[in-house]
This record gives sequence, structure tokens and C-alpha cells, in this order.
Amino acid sequence: MSPSPIGNSIPIDVSLLEDIEHSTLQLSAQLDALLSSLQSQLQQAASATLGSAKVYESSLVGGVCGQVEACVEQTTDLISRCDEMDKDMASIVDIAFQM
Repeated sequence: MSPSPIGNSIPIDVSLLEDIEHSTLQLSAQLDALLSSLQSQLQQAASATLGSAKVYESSLVGGVCGQVEACVEQTTDLISRCDEMDKDMASIVDIAFQM
């Protein structure tokens, strides 16, 4: 189509306007797809965050911290008993020497 004048001064190229409209529709569709993808990725990130929070909570509620503390106390007790036994066994060296 040929440009048609508006009033007396500015010609309008209808094919140019149609090209702009077509480009705008394409951009709009691409933006919709991008926002949909972003929404999906944000939902996946939120789901992963929720999952990790549940694992953290279950580890605290499950008593993992308490079990670790109990193991540390038992290990400390074992080390103390080994030290005492080492002191008690020191006299055996003297007895063996006497024999």
C-alpha cells in the first residue's frame, strides 16, 4: 500500500505500521515465554529451598545434634579411661624388670 497523508503534512506508511505491529506481537509472545520459564524456575528454586529447610529441620528434630554430643562425651570418657589404664599399666614395666 502507498502512504496516505493525514491532514496535509505527514504521510503514513501502513506496511511499516503492520511490520511494527507484527514485531510487537512477536516480542510479546517471547516475553510471555520468558516470564513463564522464569516462573517455572522460581517455583523449582522455592521447592528446593523448602526441601532443604525440611531436611535441616528434621535433622534438628531427629536429634542428630544430641547424638553427636553423646558420641563426643562417650569418646572423651573412653580417652580418660585409656589414660587411667596407661597409668595403671606403668607399674607392669617395673614388675617385668624385677622378674
